[in-house]
Amino acid sequence: MVRPILQSGLAGLNAASDSFDRAAAQVTRLAGAPSAAESAATVRISPEARDASAVQDHDSTGDLEGAIVDTRIAKYAFMANLKVLQTGDEMSSQLTQLGKKR
Repeated sequence: MVRPILQSGLAGLNAASDSFDRAAAQVTRLAGAPSAAESAATVRISPEARDASAVQDHDSTGDLEGAIVDTRIAKYAFMANLKVLQTGDEMSSQLTQLGKKR
């Protein structure tokens, strides 16, 4: 009865951790990239070059703000899954106590 709850919590922790890692990597990459204003002031990129770049780097479609929000969402998903594990542990303890009273 409690085992599926704990397995679900662990799977959720892993998924949230992976999501956070991806979002943090994107934040790092986008934070180091020059802004559109900086790029426009020094270099003109042809539409062909932009298309080629988009094909090579499919993760760069997001913006920095979106990546930061994604890290926050992953944080809260991680916290929610920790609560699932805590509740499963409490349930397991209560079931053990009930089994001892018999």
